[in-house]
Amino acid sequence: MVLEYYNGNKLSTRITVDYLTESVSIVNYTDDLIDRAFGINTTPTFEDYENFLESRCFPRTRDHLKIILKDLNLDFYEPIEIIKKTEGRLAEDDMYLKIVEE
Repeated sequence: MVLEYYNGNKLSTRITVDYLTESVSIVNYTDDLIDRAFGINTTPTFEDYENFLESRCFPRTRDHLKIILKDLNLDFYEPIEIIKKTEGRLAEDDMYLKIVEE
């Protein structure tokens, strides 16, 4: 899977993930650590990747979680599936994710 992390229309990080081997590689396109998907970390682990995805989703503890998931046509909380629906957009910033290859 290949994901691209953007700040507005500016590509910040390209993330390549192999779910079979649980390996992650990235290419950063900005020197601004705040705009990078993993900040200063240039060799993220699969766990770092999973934490990053979850950070781009609404919290697992959110009130009315089941209603929100139903609105997204999801049966359970799975960050990558939420990202597919929401692009990881949050109200607090202009960052978002595009899945360019599954």
